[in-house]
Amino acid sequence: MNDTIVLIPVRLQATRFPNKPFAKIGNLPMFHYVYNAASKSDFHVFLAICDKEIEEYCQKHQLSFIMTDPKHPSGSDRIGEALLKIEKNSIYNFVINVQGDMPFINKTYIQSLRRNLENFKMTTLACPFLDSQEASNISKVKVEIDTTKNIALDFSRQVDDKKNLNKTIFHHIGVYGFQKNFLKKYISLPQSQRELVEKLEQLRVLGLEKIHITYIKNEILGVDTKEDLDRVNQIIHNHE
Repeated sequence: MNDTIVLIPVRLQATRFPNKPFAKIGNLPMFHYVYNAASKSDFHVFLAICDKEIEEYCQKHQLSFIMTDPKHPSGSDRIGEALLKIEKNSIYNFVINVQGDMPFINKTYIQSLRRNLENFKMTTLACPFLDSQEASNISKVKVEIDTTKNIALDFSRQVDDKKNLNKTIFHHIGVYGFQKNFLKKYISLPQSQRELVEKLEQLRVLGLEKIHITYIKNEILGVDTKEDLDRVNQIIHNHE
């Protein structure tokens, strides 16, 4: 559909995993692998970047990209700027924000987000936790859900109510869908205090707008550490 764009924010600066975008998934840099996966959605795909090295790579390999300010506080702010630049030439009504470290994103998940944007201004993915050990990891974000409406009640890095794991508390996957006008409103808002403390950009929205949860059955393994990278490559190798 020509009314939807997929934007992938990518930047080199990272404290836990330096130079992560260029870490190899199979024989490709991670952001290129994710770009290829997102391109199977049949929507237009752009990388939202801010580094000269990535710009040069995109030019060499003919990947669509938009240069953005390196100082954005979140990926959603970065894609907001990219959208404003793209709109000088093309108009989209819906935006899907795919993180550049999620190699197992696929067409089905992206199109599910798009369908739910017919009724909600913002939607995001959630899946079950594999076990309580995974849930105790602060890098794995938790979302508490009103399961009767599939609406997010809260997001956090800690889990206090373990008895409700995979009942009302699920693993939040940081892939977002936005109605375009709501994304523009979102990036105009100041960061909330909880967003700054927990470093969770979606906390800026709670209290302002309902965030719909697009539930999926399987985890999309993100790459936060080199151990995650090894696990991803092993999975890919086993399926070749």
